[in-house]
Amino acid sequence: MRDASACPPENAATREMGSFGHSTADAIIAAETMNKYTFIWTISPSPAVEYADTIPPFDVVIGKNTITLTIRANSADAQLIDQANEVAHDVARSLSYEHSSRFDVAYGGYEEEAPTGSKSAYVIARISGMSVMLGSAEFEMRDSDGNVIDSSAIQRRKRLTTLTRRAILDPNLRDMLDHRSRYASDPDGRLHPLYDVLQVVERLYRGRKKAAKALNMTCADLDALARINNDPNVLNGRHPGNSPGPHRTASEAEVNTCERVARAIIDNYAAKIAI
Repeated sequence: MRDASACPPENAATREMGSFGHSTADAIIAAETMNKYTFIWTISPSPAVEYADTIPPFDVVIGKNTITLTIRANSADAQLIDQANEVAHDVARSLSYEHSSRFDVAYGGYEEEAPTGSKSAYVIARISGMSVMLGSAEFEMRDSDGNVIDSSAIQRRKRLTTLTRRAILDPNLRDMLDHRSRYASDPDGRLHPLYDVLQVVERLYRGRKKAAKALNMTCADLDALARINNDPNVLNGRHPGNSPGPHRTASEAEVNTCERVARAIIDNYAAKIAI
């Protein structure tokens, strides 16, 4: 008897098609008959990264002042525009998390290119944005021929692309990145957005102890983040002024603890999302 899970035998027609096969060849032909759409967002201030990558289903380019998403499709319907908007904002979330500083992203419309090469531009209502963080230690590794084989820019690109792909798939990660972005852009340094990160996983895993176990973290770390935030004497915590005092702002060590634990929650949760 033939193994039911085995690959089907190759016939002459399949061999003649080569490695592409009918479906791949048909897909290429179909793509060539579709319109090319380039969606455009402006970034302010200009991020300190420029690169191109693929974040399915779009080809993404981050430039000096823009994020562009390109795709071939039959039409730029509302669903496609919403999908592009979500990917652009997930890129912004990832930039904000990676660099820890604020920037704004605004939708500027899209360009349609027909298979004939004719182009039309469409400017649509602007959509407000997210945050970016700039400034970190730079490094560069070169081989004996002087070619760059690794650098801080390459590592940032890999982290950014991976995090964006995971954020597209998971609403809980998007929520945590939004909370982290609110913290990064708060001029008063209020800590409660970092506590909100903790609350996402507490709800998801039904309790702090289960969250710590799922994320391979200690309860002591999660407790520390909660304790600092809930101290009524801490003016930049969750309950400022709810005690007779003496009031104080969180110490540098306390702030570092909250930032470290919230980042570990996000990193460990994101690592569980298969892409």
